[in-house]
Amino acid sequence: MSEKRGPTVTIEFEQNEYDRLREVTDSPAKLIYDSAIRRLELEESIAFTRDGGFQGPEGFSKIMDPEYPTWPLGSFLGIELRSMGDGESKWVLEAGPEHANPMGTIHGGILCDLGDAALSTAYMSTVDPDESFTTVDLTVNYLRPVWSGRLKAVGQVVHKGRTIGLAECDITTEEGDLVARLSGTCMTLQNESANRIAPA
Repeated sequence: MSEKRGPTVTIEFEQNEYDRLREVTDSPAKLIYDSAIRRLELEESIAFTRDGGFQGPEGFSKIMDPEYPTWPLGSFLGIELRSMGDGESKWVLEAGPEHANPMGTIHGGILCDLGDAALSTAYMSTVDPDESFTTVDLTVNYLRPVWSGRLKAVGQVVHKGRTIGLAECDITTEEGDLVARLSGTCMTLQNESANRIAPA
């Protein structure tokens, strides 16, 4: 929380709700503040995307620009783009208990989202400014369980045709152990199909 003094907000809790807060943190105010800021960033991202912020010829470049919001799902899950260009992209996720399935390991859907982000942005970096694309097929092979820690996802374009392309992604631990491998078929969209903006 910022040390600067500014506007304050008073929140009233039922006693049992406050007791629940104290069971999970020694600093309820910081937990509430951090949660509110994260929710604010998500709402900004949703609004930006809904208004077509990532659409059009300049849309792709905004994903790497810190002046613009993170795309909604990335903001929600904590997936971060580190580099993108020339048919390759690199992403990271600080995986923790919030990403776990009921058995305590990182949920397969989280790994799928991370890998899909990596291979799709790798493909995205190869399309022309007036083009877009969509994933038409995605295969995930889960190779080892993981409970927590930094996960790295590297997406690469394996083949790029005029309409259909293939991209792959390896997800590894910080130590280099292979956690999952993904393969996706992508279709390049041109003309009117490339500029459709989803309704709000």
